[in-house]
Amino acid sequence: MPRPLIGITMDYSDKPDQYMLTHAYVTAVEKAGGMPFPLAYRLDLALIPELVDHLHGVLFTGGQDIDPARYGEARHPDAIPLHADRERFEFALLAEVESRRLPALGICLGSQVMNVSRGGSLFQFLPDLPREGALEHRRLDLPSRSHPVRLDPQTELARRIGQTDFSVNTSHKQAVKTVGRGLHVIATAPDGVIEGLEDPTFPLFLALQWHPERLHEQAEHLVPFQMLVERARTTTP
Repeated sequence: MPRPLIGITMDYSDKPDQYMLTHAYVTAVEKAGGMPFPLAYRLDLALIPELVDHLHGVLFTGGQDIDPARYGEARHPDAIPLHADRERFEFALLAEVESRRLPALGICLGSQVMNVSRGGSLFQFLPDLPREGALEHRRLDLPSRSHPVRLDPQTELARRIGQTDFSVNTSHKQAVKTVGRGLHVIATAPDGVIEGLEDPTFPLFLALQWHPERLHEQAEHLVPFQMLVERARTTTP
């Protein structure tokens, strides 16, 4: 059977005429059995339905911060705006993906796009959020900062990983505040920060705040990509 085609959203480069895509996203999809396909966001939005015609699943990748006007707030001074072209493309792409119930996995920014698209909101700067046992969720100058998460044992992700408590990397300053429509919290950090959401009524609508692609050599962190590819195999474009 041919590998399912997995669209992967791209970020912007320091050079204004170039795109950027971290190798690890592509490698994780390939290792999970999918065919990676980078998606250019400087695209006429009217072409998105035709683009999605060719895809079996979509991976929404990490990046900077969504315009908080989308959830009725002013921008925090420590937020870093996401490029407007990328933001418009990703919300339009997700709307098309959802309308077709195409399997989707969101990582970091991608998970936040999933939540905000459903009417949810975000804490814009976690260091300002009072909480018991507060962890440092930003990566800062440490290449492999990590912390525990606890998974809902009733989820497929927990069953596939084989445990409910495990360690994840962390590289984010924002996180879910209010949960979007139809989404269930499936993972939390010890300080209460939401680390994962899903809509269990979809073939796959999985949103993870950490970066499993950077840990794809560890079996438990390849699982989300395997879930995406397996669901995508049953989707006909």
